[in-house]
Amino acid sequence: MFVVMVLTVGLLPDASAVRLRPPARRVVPVLHQQGFADPSVVSIAGGYLAISTGWKAPRAVSDSPRGPWRPVSRALPELPRWVRSPQIWASELVQAKKVWLLYYSAVAHGRTRRCIGVAAARNPLDAFRPVGRRPLACPARGAIDPSGFTRSHGGRFLLFKTQGNPTSIRLLRLTRDGRHRGHHARPRVLLRSRHTIENPVLVRHRKHLVLFTSEGYFGSCSYETTWRRSSNLFRWGRSQPHPLLRRTNTRICGPGGADVLTAGRKQPVLYFHGWTCGRGRRPCPARFVLGRSPRPYARRVMYAAHLRWRHGEPRVHGFVRRR
Repeated sequence: MFVVMVLTVGLLPDASAVRLRPPARRVVPVLHQQGFADPSVVSIAGGYLAISTGWKAPRAVSDSPRGPWRPVSRALPELPRWVRSPQIWASELVQAKKVWLLYYSAVAHGRTRRCIGVAAARNPLDAFRPVGRRPLACPARGAIDPSGFTRSHGGRFLLFKTQGNPTSIRLLRLTRDGRHRGHHARPRVLLRSRHTIENPVLVRHRKHLVLFTSEGYFGSCSYETTWRRSSNLFRWGRSQPHPLLRRTNTRICGPGGADVLTAGRKQPVLYFHGWTCGRGRRPCPARFVLGRSPRPYARRVMYAAHLRWRHGEPRVHGFVRRR
């Protein structure tokens, strides 16, 4: 395996380094009727489409980034033979020329870990059909959280996280159509940590690349969204993690699983999930940890925030209010 410069991540800066003040009032999720974790949101004709973790990849549509969002048919009604369970994890929607691609992770037969597959459809609201008979990426430790990235001068790649700790974020070169591994391509390690780093999303801003990730335990309020910056796709050894969304500066329990919507927008929108407890929209209490205390109806719901750039750094500029 080819390995680039590796980063061992320690503790993040303290909360005083976060550049977002706590909102004056409680932030309301833009989609809360059902659980909607690890959202991936894209622009489509006539509105927006979101997809989440869940049974056969749940989807929802809206004519506005604020909602209201309404559920539509699931993205993966037909699963490939290598998939053991219909529970699909952290899907990613990508447009590739005249087709749409869906990268997803699922448990494979004979394994307890997940592998990453790809499916295709001509229309993003159609049923996606699996591509190939084998997973796109299936390392021994398992792989989750796929995310596509295309270079400005061409070249498609897939980012993903290896399961378990220590964690690694890896990059795999794909074919030009995004459906298969590149010829003799092997994943490169971009980041490595003793702690959990996941949900990689890569965005280009001018001369730099910005990598958004989630860090910490996903089933707690301490889960958070961070970012790093590099001028080289393959070199992240000197990049440092910077906090972007935390419970202390958002009043949201576990703001993570972020995705950036940029297509056709002057101001990007950051979609992410957080934990609510009870039947309403109230965030879970700060001490919430999944499975350790009885919290009825604990679920991850979708939030949204306006994203701005200042001196090449991403900053949250207020939250999207639900209609």
